[in-house]
Amino acid sequence: MLGLRDRCLGALVGLLFVPFVLQLLGWAGTPLGGGPCGPLASDTGRLLLEQPQAFFYAQVMLWGIALLMANGFLILMLGFMHNGAVPRRQARPFVRLALGLGFFTALVYVLTHTTGLPAPSPVGWVLGDPQPADAVGVLILLALLVQVVLAVRWQAEAPAS
Repeated sequence: MLGLRDRCLGALVGLLFVPFVLQLLGWAGTPLGGGPCGPLASDTGRLLLEQPQAFFYAQVMLWGIALLMANGFLILMLGFMHNGAVPRRQARPFVRLALGLGFFTALVYVLTHTTGLPAPSPVGWVLGDPQPADAVGVLILLALLVQVVLAVRWQAEAPAS
C-alpha cells in the first residue's frame, strides 16, 4: 500500500493519515459531529471561559493527530527513498513514535470523554466534565486503536537486528 513493499507498514502509514482526514470531515459541519477537535472551530472566546477543558484537550488532540500525519509522511518518504523497501532499523523509530503518539492521543480522547481531566483556565486548573462523544470522534478513536495494534504487530514481526 502507498508504494511500500511491507504490507503491515503500508497499512500503518495509510492509517496515520485517517484521523486528520476524519477531523476535517468533522469541521465540515456534517451531521456526524465535530470530532474531538470540533471545539476549535466554534466561538473560542466563549469556550475558553466556559469550557477550558474542551478547548485545551481539543488542541492536544489536534497536535496528536497532526504529528501522527507528519510521522506517516516521513515513513512514506523513507519508502520513496528506498524504492518501497524501507529497512526495518530505519523505520523502527518512526513506528515507535507512531505507537506512542497513537496511544497517547487515544488515551486523552478516552479520558476526556469518560471522566474529564483537569485543564488550565484563567482562574487556575479546573476539573472538567466528560465531553459528549460523536460519530467522528468514535471513528478517530477506532483508527487510533488500529494504528496502535498495527505498530505493535509490525514491531513483533521485526527481526532483532
